Amino acid sequence: MNSITDEAIVEGIEQSLSRSRVYALLAIGLGFPDRESHAGFSDGQLITELQQILDICAPDLSGEFREQIAPRLRLTCSFDDFEAVFLSSFETNMPAPSAALYEGVHVHKDDRPALILELKGFYRNFGLQMDAKGNELEDTLTAELEFMQFLAAKQAQAEMDGLSANAYQRAQRDFLERHLATWVPLVRAEINAKVTTQFFVALADLTERFVAADLERVRRELVP
Repeated sequence: MNSITDEAIVEGIEQSLSRSRVYALLAIGLGFPDRESHAGFSDGQLITELQQILDICAPDLSGEFREQIAPRLRLTCSFDDFEAVFLSSFETNMPAPSAALYEGVHVHKDDRPALILELKGFYRNFGLQMDAKGNELEDTLTAELEFMQFLAAKQAQAEMDGLSANAYQRAQRDFLERHLATWVPLVRAEINAKVTTQFFVALADLTERFVAADLERVRRELVP
């Protein structure tokens, strides 16, 4: 019986670490481009990694990822061209209106300061705050994805140490319910409507699907 229990613990840790990495890669892909991530999506390394970790933590999505999403994530343009596409898609409103990667643009429009304060509270509860040098607000999609990355990693650490991960699981459920799962479908729809670059369309689709599936997983596994 101990071997069965130990195997389940190891499997749970592996799944938590894989979930954390999925959130990290989604944040990387939807964040401001850098040369390292561009290279990873150009040579396929990050796409292969996504496939491998989805097989572990979201097997119901892995087949669709392989067939429909992964082919659209392979970049064939130069880094400079990719950076220009990102800017036109999400920041400059040129030559057409850009899609917004901010929660406060999609929901809580009339009281965005309250939204920012709530997000700051979530982050502060776990000793986190936005990098002052980055000039980014707390409601950016990348910040929220990175927060879920952090919480899933902390869950894995607790599981490795033989401690209760309940607090981290509850935080994940609450954050997904109150934030990511609420507005990711809206930003995905806007990206579909305004962005023609298939890399971003495919990644937004994966983000919506993974967030929804992950919320159901956290609800199911949360200890009462």
